[in-house]
Amino acid sequence: MAEIAQTLKLLLNKVFDIREGEYKTAILMQLNIFLLIFTLLIVKPTVNALFLSKFGAERLPEAFILVALTAIITTTVYARRLTKLSLNRVIEQTLFISIVVLLLFWASLYTNFLEGWVLYFFYIWVAIFAVLSSSQFWILANLVYNVREAKRLFGFIGAGAICGGILGGYLTSMLAPLIGTENLVLIAALSLIVCIPITRSIWKRKVASLNVYKRRKRSVGFGEHPIRVIKNSKHLTYLACIIGVSVVVAKLVDYQFSDVASRAIEDPDELASFFGFWFSNLNLISLLIQLFLTSRIVGVWGIGTSLLVLPVGIFFGAVSFLVLPELAAAILIKSADGSLKQSVNRSAIELLSLPISQEIKNRTKTFLDVVVDSLATGTAGIVLIFIVRGLGWSSQAVSLAIILLLLLWIYVAYLVRIEYINLFKNKVVKESGKVRKETRVAQTPTSIISEIRKVLSTGTDSQVLYMLGKTKEMKDDRFINNFISLIEHNVGEVRVAALENLSYYKSNFTEDVEKLVFDPNQKVSLAALQYLFSRSPNHIQNLLETYLNHPNQNIADNAMLCLAIEARNNTTLKETFALADRLRKKIVRLSQATDSEILHLLEILGAANIADLNAYIASFFSHPNPVILNSAILNASETLNPDFIPPIIHLLSFRTHRQTAKTALVHYGLPIIDALLVMINNKTIEPTAARFVPSVIASFNYQKAVNALFQIQDSNDLTLSIEALRSLNKMKEEYPGLYFNKEVIVDRILTTASLYQNTLTAMHAQIIVSYKRRNSAKSTPELEDARRSLIELLERRLDGDLERIFRLLGLKYPFDDIFTAYKGIRDDSNEQRINAIEYMDNLLDTNLKRVLVPIIETTVMDINEHNFTNVKLNIPSEYDCFKTLLTGNDQKIKLAILYLIRLSNDKRYLTLLAPYLYDENIKIKLFANEASKKLALVE
Repeated sequence: MAEIAQTLKLLLNKVFDIREGEYKTAILMQLNIFLLIFTLLIVKPTVNALFLSKFGAERLPEAFILVALTAIITTTVYARRLTKLSLNRVIEQTLFISIVVLLLFWASLYTNFLEGWVLYFFYIWVAIFAVLSSSQFWILANLVYNVREAKRLFGFIGAGAICGGILGGYLTSMLAPLIGTENLVLIAALSLIVCIPITRSIWKRKVASLNVYKRRKRSVGFGEHPIRVIKNSKHLTYLACIIGVSVVVAKLVDYQFSDVASRAIEDPDELASFFGFWFSNLNLISLLIQLFLTSRIVGVWGIGTSLLVLPVGIFFGAVSFLVLPELAAAILIKSADGSLKQSVNRSAIELLSLPISQEIKNRTKTFLDVVVDSLATGTAGIVLIFIVRGLGWSSQAVSLAIILLLLLWIYVAYLVRIEYINLFKNKVVKESGKVRKETRVAQTPTSIISEIRKVLSTGTDSQVLYMLGKTKEMKDDRFINNFISLIEHNVGEVRVAALENLSYYKSNFTEDVEKLVFDPNQKVSLAALQYLFSRSPNHIQNLLETYLNHPNQNIADNAMLCLAIEARNNTTLKETFALADRLRKKIVRLSQATDSEILHLLEILGAANIADLNAYIASFFSHPNPVILNSAILNASETLNPDFIPPIIHLLSFRTHRQTAKTALVHYGLPIIDALLVMINNKTIEPTAARFVPSVIASFNYQKAVNALFQIQDSNDLTLSIEALRSLNKMKEEYPGLYFNKEVIVDRILTTASLYQNTLTAMHAQIIVSYKRRNSAKSTPELEDARRSLIELLERRLDGDLERIFRLLGLKYPFDDIFTAYKGIRDDSNEQRINAIEYMDNLLDTNLKRVLVPIIETTVMDINEHNFTNVKLNIPSEYDCFKTLLTGNDQKIKLAILYLIRLSNDKRYLTLLAPYLYDENIKIKLFANEASKKLALVE
């Protein structure tokens, strides 16, 4: 038995590159998706057959519309559920509900209780189950595996889905006539029951130990609404159109296939058998096309032609059915749709996504796969109702609608191909620094594959690097020679990128790579070692022993770093090579280590992510060498350990480490926003560091970041509030798809304007008092200095509030326009200020104009002690002025007023001091008590 297991491991390693410590989880994941799709391919043919036998194909349009509406509602409820419960609990609840539904389905079949609404319910449930089960599984897969592991293992895991589809369909075909469809449903329910312990085991083994930052790193993020992202991209718009049209066509084809099949086969069990047989056949054909034809079609014919294979195949099927509306023609058109969609067409669609950043893909994937699919399904239902019921046409005439839609599909495919080439070329040109704004590149029929190879061969260094980054997402053997030649490139970064690309191919290039282990560039040497380890799984221990003990210390350190990276999430590898013990030995020798060796060690510790050794990374947070300290910061963030967050935030206060600290905090992912908000609200971040927190949050192109910055903008700390607004202005300019609530913005503008007005009247009150009492006997130099300091504080507060007003306006109106007006108002020239006010008067809405223009007019006047009487302000008494300012949130102004009251020798102010004698703020409490004691002595 042990020999069989070992043989199986070697086979899996050779074919799918599954490594030691990964086998059990990978097999469980594959078994999970196998059972899910197996269940679906048992239930779907059964439900379809019963539905058609009961109602006929003429009721399918209604079902399509109901599926679309239910899917949209379900995904909305499901998304909200995910915000309240962990993913594993939601998956288990979904499985449990699905099992209950299957048992109810079995009971309905057994008792022959198949009323109309019952069949509609089960038909809709099957469609929803298909969407949710797949979505849940791949979200779980993203949590289980990091990016490196996913690229290696998702192919193996995905094969389980195809096999589940093939076996489920064939099993239905063979057993439905023999044991009855009701017993097949029990088999499906049993399959889902098995999924529950499998899911629990996977979660416990691979996900439960991840902290919130690690989970977020592997999960799909949520930013602005996908509709905005797609709307702002012509390329994504065309892609969504292709997906939508293809789904409408698929549903029309499904209608024709179902209609002819239900008319030809009346018995429900035989019909379920027929559907199961052909669903399995389509999966099998799709698998064969994927294995043997897809890469050749996509690679040789290019993106444009590949996009046409599916619509052309359906076109011939539609014409055949139009001429001869028989079951054979229906099978032909269904075969074209079912087999080519998940093979050639899927690869072409994935290729279309190549120029799109991974972040945008993550944001739009679910929308395109679920929402667009659901809306298109509903649209197909409406089209069928119009054609079949409204016009009274038969399913044969539906082919005409299919052909018209195919013409639209082909036209959009032509548009998206042009946009694809332009987008790709623009990105390449931008990478070379030749273009800074979007330009249109001349359209050319040249294959995109040829364009890529041309750039790899003759492009500039930056163009080659950009293209090497993109070719990681697509495997094409015609690039291999380019990669091999580039591993000898004179630029180290290019050599590293070329090695990374070669690692994604099954072919072995160890002879070409081995010499790069001795490359003087440390990163190249590391990439070469990683490649050798990945290509020598059976000899990895020998390789490690060879290079870990190499006399060249850089190579030895690279070997340990390579081991740390590969073993990061693999306990078996860590224990096999005693990684922790090796690191402890290096740590013991730290006192004699050079700076270069320390940097190597920090990188290894960060990659290894061994909790017991994290303290050694922290010990370098006070190192005098800024290079080592910055390395400690970055490698601490590699561990995603939340204990490192406070010390990293502290380093924001230091200019030499600020940018590194920001990068490290961003590395923690979106959950860092919540942690930063809590620390700001609890005032556990020193002010010198807090002012840089908004710029960290603004690094995330997500709606959550916008919401967080609005919270910080409400801070009592004027500096922090302004920094939050500056970050919001930057985000609005860089990420136009994000949502900024205009009503909330207007409300905050008016609130800030009111505060500005109060501060302005208070400042004028102090100017008046200072002017009137300058020569008074009660006035003292100390008192006048205190009042002058308060006026200066109020002036600074006014400047800050004015900037806040304009930055808030910049969130409602084009920022360039607002900033132009702001510069004009701050200009020394009186004429410029007047022009700026007039500009604002024409730019603002009526309600804002009515409030802001008078304030701005007052602001730009040269107010001093000689002309303050000309200002149309309701100037309060000094007592009222102090009372208003003390109720504010500015600590510095409060302290200045309390100090001024102490020097005033005016007992009237004792009543103002009372609320602050026991203030939570120690300084305010101290100043209030000192003032109270001083005034109590006044006669």
